[in-house]
Amino acid sequence: MGMKKLLALVLLFLLFFAYNACTYHQLSSAEGAYKLAGISGDEKLIAVYHDSNFWQFATYNPKARELKVYYLSQAHPLDFRIKKTKTVKTPLNYSPLALDLKLLEKAPKETPALLFAGKWYTPENPPEFPSFDEIIKGYTNKTIRRIALLYARKELWIQTYLQVTARAYEVGTKDVLVIPSFGNTSGGIWVVETPQGKNSTKTVYYPGTKIVGNVTPVYLGSFVLNNRNSIESALYEALSNLSKTTSFAKIEVYCFSPQADVDTVTIKRYYQGISMEKYFQFYYLHRDTIKVLGGCKTTR
Repeated sequence: MGMKKLLALVLLFLLFFAYNACTYHQLSSAEGAYKLAGISGDEKLIAVYHDSNFWQFATYNPKARELKVYYLSQAHPLDFRIKKTKTVKTPLNYSPLALDLKLLEKAPKETPALLFAGKWYTPENPPEFPSFDEIIKGYTNKTIRRIALLYARKELWIQTYLQVTARAYEVGTKDVLVIPSFGNTSGGIWVVETPQGKNSTKTVYYPGTKIVGNVTPVYLGSFVLNNRNSIESALYEALSNLSKTTSFAKIEVYCFSPQADVDTVTIKRYYQGISMEKYFQFYYLHRDTIKVLGGCKTTR
């Protein structure tokens, strides 16, 4: 190899190293990672998640009515930077959760860390998710179409499906942002749908806040709870059955008067960036159902 070619290769390597070292340095801070994400001016930042070697930024675009999650990772200065995005339409208005970008400066050094609703959270200072009792007391004697608890151990989740041959089944609730509970298996966000004519009003309960919107119903059937305690016991039994390796779970209540089913679908394993996958093969998942007698009565 000639001297000129060797020098060119050395120069190319130095440029590659310098560029990667620069991006690696930027990813050491929330502000730098946010700039690298290249988030457009139409998008409002609504959540940030940071773990070792990677960042996630969740945004809401009120014009396009879209939720979007950005993922950026670089484990070493010599590694290529990885950037992924995931986008979904949502009828829910997440604008009230828009964050002040100055909060990025206050990112804790400890990981994992979550910025949501104006506060930074860590495993030592985790978000306080509402309990079933706190949520359901507002629906006494009211007609309900759907109750679901969405749990994530780590990362920010939207739009996730189970792929079975040529068909796909929804694992989570695609148009809802799910924030992590840092492994606290008793915590998760609640989704309640109530009839609104042919549509449904969907209310999503986060720590200290809620988001409301009109949606096309997932289920047309509806019910009224007549034994709240039995449903609550089954829900928390389902939560207690989650393993430490569970990365995501959806626990839903179905009613077939007078019987209620508490149905659980979980993703059984975790690896970095798993929330950015859109489809999972069936062997990633586990399903379980707890039957409750006399939990509710159907209304139509």
